Amino acid sequence: MPSKYADQTRQYDLVERAIHFIEASAKEQPSLDQIAQAVHLSPYHLQRLFSEWAGISPKRFLQYLTKQHAKQLLLLSQD
Repeated sequence: MPSKYADQTRQYDLVERAIHFIEASAKEQPSLDQIAQAVHLSPYHLQRLFSEWAGISPKRFLQYLTKQHAKQLLLLSQD
């Protein structure tokens, strides 16, 4: 039986992989299903796990990245 520490490490790794996937594919605006598939979880399980570890949903995280990218583009266009 895996230890609680091993399970927590696995969960952390899954969320980390999901974050990297979202960052790498933010321009394509991946769906929850696509993100879940990338980390080999069900969408339900990813939603629950990501929200528990990151404090926000995968969709909210993607919205934040999109907003930050838009702000960056606006700043660059003012030059």
